[in-house]
Amino acid sequence: MTELIARVDVDDFDTWLEVHRSNAERRREYGMIDGPIYRDIDDPRAVLVQTHVEELDRALRWFGSEVFKQASAKSTAVGREFYVARKFKPGVSS
Repeated sequence: MTELIARVDVDDFDTWLEVHRSNAERRREYGMIDGPIYRDIDDPRAVLVQTHVEELDRALRWFGSEVFKQASAKSTAVGREFYVARKFKPGVSS
């Protein structure tokens, strides 16, 4: 399974978290399963969000949807960086 990791900079963590959680079902419609959320201890406005995705192209369509754009406007997010990773098991070729 592919992992999509986003670093999100927010103005208000509590507001962002509420909006993020309220859209979990909508993300599932795009094949995204919420994973852990990490908050930077040195910068509480920086958040890392790990999401398991079934198909990367399908998941990325979420970020172009009107629902995402509206949620993003409410969430106080001011910036995002994305990283894609695949689980790796030593000795197993993929």
